[in-house]
Amino acid sequence: MVDVDSDDYSLGQIMHLVNRYQQEHPEMDVFLDGDRRAIIGRTHQAFDSVER
Repeated sequence: MVDVDSDDYSLGQIMHLVNRYQQEHPEMDVFLDGDRRAIIGRTHQAFDSVER
């Protein structure tokens, strides 16, 4: 997790970090979490589709 709620990073740098982490960790979902104001990585979760 990378804290983006600081003055250490510009928006461009944050988006570059997200893209870099996505490329380095293709087995994970990497995204910018607005509630936590952080870059988050978590393992992929497979969901069974339910047809109605």
